[in-house]
Amino acid sequence: MKKELLFAFIILSVILASGCSQERKLPAIKVVFMHYDIKGQHILKIKKVEPAFITKKEAPTLYPWYNTPFPSIILFAYDWRGGKLRFVTPSTCLPIETEGDNITAYIGFKDPKHVPKNGDGILVVVQVANREGRILAYDEAMFVWNVTR
Repeated sequence: MKKELLFAFIILSVILASGCSQERKLPAIKVVFMHYDIKGQHILKIKKVEPAFITKKEAPTLYPWYNTPFPSIILFAYDWRGGKLRFVTPSTCLPIETEGDNITAYIGFKDPKHVPKNGDGILVVVQVANREGRILAYDEAMFVWNVTR
């Protein structure tokens, strides 16, 4: 009886430990875009936007709009809820020198109450800003937040 009880305790401990060690995924917006700087002319095009779940290690640094570093590529999103656009994310920034056809970045949420609800329209904005904060290139894309977990 003692061996069976000990064995059951060990199995239960292993199950609980494996469940606790699993890292919780955070909701985010995945943005795939292209950016090139051709002799000072910035070309920017959003290719894909979708909901995503990322680990805390993958989470981007979030900047409030009044503290966005320049120059940079800036990404943020609005939620179209109840017929009104609501700013729901802080900015995510990449170095302005980031170039390529399939750049992937994540936009995070500062607070769980700002995570969109299924069916909400999301407007994603990607812009390139110079040292003074002037917009050099801009693109936007809409998608509907639909998450099944």
